[in-house]
Amino acid sequence: MIQNSKLKTQNSNRQGGFTLVELLAVILVIGVVGGVVGGILISSLIGTNKTNSLESVRQNGNYALLQISKSIEFSRSFGGVSLNGVNYITDCTQPQGVSPTPTPVPYFYIKITSNDGNDTVFSCFSSAISSNSASLSSNSASLVNPSTIAVSSCYFTCSQDSLVVPPTIGIGFTLSDKKAGNFVENKTSVPFQTSVTLRNLNR
Repeated sequence: MIQNSKLKTQNSNRQGGFTLVELLAVILVIGVVGGVVGGILISSLIGTNKTNSLESVRQNGNYALLQISKSIEFSRSFGGVSLNGVNYITDCTQPQGVSPTPTPVPYFYIKITSNDGNDTVFSCFSSAISSNSASLSSNSASLVNPSTIAVSSCYFTCSQDSLVVPPTIGIGFTLSDKKAGNFVENKTSVPFQTSVTLRNLNR
């Protein structure tokens, strides 16, 4: 009778709580599950942020590329390309007898006259992606959003077979998202490049 009461007391005490090992096991399982779920959520957020960043960079780049290339293609006259915005070069023929063909010189300014007779100067400066001084502009009007987009490796090239044919202008720049911060996963850098030949050039 006494043994039965002792057994009942032990069983009731055991049913009333958890051992330390059981608690640690539960905490471990909850921690592992929480870590997996947290990792999935973080990966999803990073993927969404990178997609949004990439879309913003592409929209700005495509807009800038379209504005510059269309303005150059349908311009009335070609004012030249320049390294410093002062001395413009209108002769883009390559030196004769040079082999192999030299690498095109990168310029940072190009001047054209549009069909309405107004002069337009496109300028772009090569600088660090994080630099706030990088600009891609037409008469000081920014063609990209400078608060969110950084411009780097920006240049123009100019080439032509002879002086009787219009020059072909190369446009190249790389854009990145300033809002990406220091997270490597969020950094989005996209190169843009095209070439355009002046159609309506007055000869």
